[in-house]
Formats: sequence, C-alpha cells, structure tokens
Amino acid sequence: MIESISISQVTKYIKGMLEGDTLLQSVWLKGEISNYTLHHSGHQYFSLKDEEATLKCVKFKNFGYAPAQQAFKTGDKVLVHGSIDLYLPQGTYQLRVTQIHLQGLGDLYQQFERLKNKLAVEGLFEETHKKKIPVFPKIIGIVSSPTGAVIQDILNTVERRFPRVKIILSPALMQGEAASSSIIKALHKLSAMKGVDTIIIARGGGSMEDLWCFNEEALVREIYHSKKPVISAIGHETDFTLCDFVADLRAPTPTAAAELAVPDRNELKSRLVFLKKNNDRYMQNYLAYCMETLDKYKTQLDQRLAYAIENKMHLIEKLELRLEAANPLMPLQKGFTLTTKNGARIQSVNQLNANDEIETLFLDGNIKSIIQ
Repeated sequence: MIESISISQVTKYIKGMLEGDTLLQSVWLKGEISNYTLHHSGHQYFSLKDEEATLKCVKFKNFGYAPAQQAFKTGDKVLVHGSIDLYLPQGTYQLRVTQIHLQGLGDLYQQFERLKNKLAVEGLFEETHKKKIPVFPKIIGIVSSPTGAVIQDILNTVERRFPRVKIILSPALMQGEAASSSIIKALHKLSAMKGVDTIIIARGGGSMEDLWCFNEEALVREIYHSKKPVISAIGHETDFTLCDFVADLRAPTPTAAAELAVPDRNELKSRLVFLKKNNDRYMQNYLAYCMETLDKYKTQLDQRLAYAIENKMHLIEKLELRLEAANPLMPLQKGFTLTTKNGARIQSVNQLNANDEIETLFLDGNIKSIIQ
C-alpha cells in the first residue's frame, strides 16, 4: 500500500522551508506594480513584476512601514522590503511587504504617456475628428474574441434591446504580441465591408500588460482612419487605453457598448405611444380651434350679409319713393288732369290752335275735345 500525506501537510512543510530561509525572510525587491488594489480595510494587494516574472504581494495596514500609508497605482516602479510567505488556503507564495518606496513610474506607463502625448499633438484625439454613431444601425461589426463572456454579453444586449440589427463578428486575438496586428486586420475588414454602420472593439478587464496591445500606435492609427464609427469597450470602467481616446465613442464595458450602439425598442415604443397621444391631443385641439374659427367667421359673414341686405332694402325703398315722385300720373290722384295733343303733353295755351283735337286724361278715364 502506498503511503501518502495530506495536502495541508505538504503545504505546511513548504511553508516551514520558506520561513526557515533567512534570505527569503528579509529581502529587498525592485519592480513594477501591476493589478494594484487598496482595500477599504487599508490593506494593499498588488503584483510586483520585472521583464521575466511576477510575484504576488500584500501590505497589511499598520504592519511595517509605509510613508503616511501611501496609495500606489499600477505602473509605479517601487522598492519593497518583506518576507516570502506561503498562503495556506490557496497554496500560493507571496511577499508579505513591510516597506514600500516609490521609485518612479514603470516603463509601460512611461511609454503610454509618451505615445499619448505624441498622438494628442498630432490631433488624433480631437473631438472634431469623431464620427457620429448611427441611431438606427442595420449592421454592427464586432472585433473581439469569438469565445468568452464578452461577445455573449454584446449579443444578449443587442437581442434584448433591438433584435432587428445584424451582428457580424470579426474575430481577433485580444492579448499578446500578435494581438495588435490581429485586431488591425479584423478592424480593416469591417471598415471596408459594405453595409456596416458601427464597429465595436470589445475585451474584458485585465492588467495594463494584458491590455497593452490597445496602446500600440499602429492600432490607434487604424481606428483613427476607420471609415466607420468605432466604439471602444476595452476592460473595466477604470481601465483606459489609447484606443479609448481615439475611438469615436468610449464605453465603460462591452455591455454598455451594445447599449450605446443600438436603441431600446421598449423605449422607442413608449416614445411612439407618447408622441401619438400628444399628436392626437394636438389634432383635437387644432380641430376645435378650426371649428371655433369657422363659427366665428360664419357669424361675421351672417352679420355682414344681414347688414348688406338691410342697406339694399333701404336703397330700394328710396328708389321706389323717387320713382313714385317722378310718375307723371301721380297728380291725377289729387284731382289734376293731363292734357295732350297728338300724344304730347300740353303745358301752355300757346301750344294750341283752333280746331286742334286734344285729349284730357282723368284718373278714371279720358275725354277728347275740339279747340274753338
């Protein structure tokens, strides 16, 4: 029968070996901080790295020395003192830090700042160069890893918000030395593709080293020259890369990028319902206004017609009076007579001669006479 020992026994044995090594119990190390976290308890967790290796570190609050409990950040180059310890629950070794001193910014961060300043001077980050993201895209191109949570989060978000959009995935490496050229190739393919409205470059979170391909100058320039608007969704909300600065829009997460790229159909439906209600209310008010205006004009027209008719009636009455006054038969009604000779009215005796035949017109008849 093979004799065995427990996991905890061998782990404790290794821990005892490390703690018994005087060199490892008081060691000074110089390196660059990555994955730095300042816990709310005051403990500091980070990794210390050089060109070839990475070592996990922990600096407990009030343990050892640190100037005013200074908070550091990823990219800082530091000199630390501590002891190598083995953390039993996880079976991993780490440096328990007693002293930590800032030595300057790490090489990667310095490269980042130099290239950022260079490209900013050239104007690659200017707002005037940024293209607008279409409100209602038909095709969205995605540059990302074909596996993992990132692409699924984007697909699920688009399906939930605006399922009529077509998604085209242009797969690429998202980490490593070949990642930058792979992303450039995928981006160039989508940029030249007919019908693509928006491009999203998406990757999950990681350390500065993991995301370094998104700080490569060639990729930044490719995004700048893209024919289609680009949304960057790289890392977590606190992660920033040069691709974020040059992109037409930066999203804090891949899910947020999908939300920025497509509208929400439920919001659109609610908006349409709201607009329809407003339009119906406007049309009702406008129709009521038109009816009120028509009634007002009708009343005014009726009043003007009545006034015009009344004026015409007065005019007719005046004309009738004038016509009656001009009627030559009117004097007959008062007992006068009208005398004519050969149909012409006699107004003077000088118009008459002896033996002239005249006709005298009375109101109720006429008689003929001979002048003697």
